[in-house]
Amino acid sequence: MAAARQRRALGVVRVSRVAGRDGRGARDDRGDRLLSPAEQRDRIERLCERERLDLLDLNVQPELNTSGGDPLSKREGLRTAIEAVEAGRAEVIVVAYFDRLVRSLRVQAEVLERIEAAGGRVLAADVGEISGETAAKWLSATMLGMVSEYVRRTTAERTRGAQRRAVEEGRPPFPLIPGLIRVKERVEIDHDLADVVREAVAMRARKETIASIRGHLRSQGIERSYHGVQSLISSRLLIGEVVFGDYRGSVPALIEDRALWEKAQRARVPRGRRPRSDRLLARLGVLRCGTCGARMVVGSANNRQYPLYRCPPVGDCTRRVTISAELVEGTVVDHVKLLLADLNGRASADQGMLAASARLDRTQEELDAAIRAFSALGDEPAAVARLAELRANRDAARDEYERMADTQAALTITVADWDDLTRDEQRDLISAVIETVTVQPGRGADRIAVHPRALAAS
Repeated sequence: MAAARQRRALGVVRVSRVAGRDGRGARDDRGDRLLSPAEQRDRIERLCERERLDLLDLNVQPELNTSGGDPLSKREGLRTAIEAVEAGRAEVIVVAYFDRLVRSLRVQAEVLERIEAAGGRVLAADVGEISGETAAKWLSATMLGMVSEYVRRTTAERTRGAQRRAVEEGRPPFPLIPGLIRVKERVEIDHDLADVVREAVAMRARKETIASIRGHLRSQGIERSYHGVQSLISSRLLIGEVVFGDYRGSVPALIEDRALWEKAQRARVPRGRRPRSDRLLARLGVLRCGTCGARMVVGSANNRQYPLYRCPPVGDCTRRVTISAELVEGTVVDHVKLLLADLNGRASADQGMLAASARLDRTQEELDAAIRAFSALGDEPAAVARLAELRANRDAARDEYERMADTQAALTITVADWDDLTRDEQRDLISAVIETVTVQPGRGADRIAVHPRALAAS
């Protein structure tokens, strides 16, 4: 008798707030326990080993600065894992703690409904299986979910007033920029770095490049990513303003000349018009570096005689990936043709369209009912927040329905049609049936992993 196939698992890591780079100093929603991504991954790996699960690496990104109450439309890591289970690429979703999965009963119900409808399971290292298959399991999961959501709600209520007071007193409830430092309960200018940051702003006002400003900061001991430099230059803390939601406060200004700061915001370095590449995967956003997850861009070698795709040069990738354009494009086209040849994909698309249509109708009805129910409450914060959540759910359902409609239309094309399509039509078809294409470091086609969208994978 053949041995049963080992169940495939995907780990989901979520951190509510990140105090340092790469998740160091991360804390959970209550702020009372360190839950770094590394710690969560370690618990996930040990659980998979104990349960004899095959922990896959399908580029499920850790969710940093992500609330457990966010809808799935804002939970990229969890959403990717769910879609992988629905597509048959995995059977189990694993989290380190129950509250790392969700802190919302509504989102929890949607997660379990989708996973169990696809024949999958959800496991947490601290509480075991999370399920709604039986009345007893549903009761247990719902009670845990109620406690988890209650903690999130009460934490928000307690911290809202504290955040307002902190902002008004000039104590930003978020990390400071270089050049400012916390001294007990006050924010003061860090005179060791202040002039370095002032010069960075002046350089941008003179229309110097972000790369040159980054080099200036690095030479003075301030290490920032390309986008981190952009964020620093645009920070209103530089001119002494603290902005946190609707709250406003002030701190000592590093840049007293507001006109200089505003000039730096308007600065644009002319780069000349670049021709749009005609490469098949250009600008689609599906091709990803297997090291850092960034979208790969078109490039060339040997005096532009060898077209390729590469990890973008502005990031901080530790091992940049480069691959022949013809090799990866050929691999993607072969996968698209295989998907088109699979007639089961069309039946799956029909079923998915029905489910997506029903979900869109349900979320629209819930929103309409809430609008009628809350009409007399005006701008009460709780009513406004609830309506915003329902609108987000409706918008996510509508986006999913529209994406599935595009996919269903694409799957009516046969393999024989491919060569007759225009380049733009081929790109549209790739976008409709392919989620991502990940390229790992190394050589050859074996390092290319093509991930179809859920509807096209069945």
